[in-house]
Amino acid sequence: MSLSGQVPASGEGVAWLDGGAAGEVAELLAADAPHSYAVPGAAGVGRWAGVRVDGVLAAVAAEAWPAPSVGLVAGVATRASLRGRGLAGLVCRWVSRELVAARGRAALMVDDGNAAAIRVYERIGYRRRRVLAAYVT
Repeated sequence: MSLSGQVPASGEGVAWLDGGAAGEVAELLAADAPHSYAVPGAAGVGRWAGVRVDGVLAAVAAEAWPAPSVGLVAGVATRASLRGRGLAGLVCRWVSRELVAARGRAALMVDDGNAAAIRVYERIGYRRRRVLAAYVT
């Protein structure tokens, strides 16, 4: 999916996380998104953004594997006990806005069967694009 142009403003409470949060991000991903390709410290995975609820890291997304004219949103995850509150959308919208401002376009990959995630991304403004080829090791 890709996004260009203006992203609606939103993102209260979302911020880029400092390096000290890597353990918290890794714990959230291990528990609630164990198949994420983006993990703290992986090659090409840059900074992480997140939002906290009552001091607990509730949802995250990363900037990963960027190109000069497109930033890639990856590693989107919400703590299972806090799902259904719009937190993934909040973090993704904020990161997407940051990437579009910096690079002109943002993109992400999502499994066709993940209808809930697709709805979140489409509400932000992402549109489906065909993948011509992808190779992941």
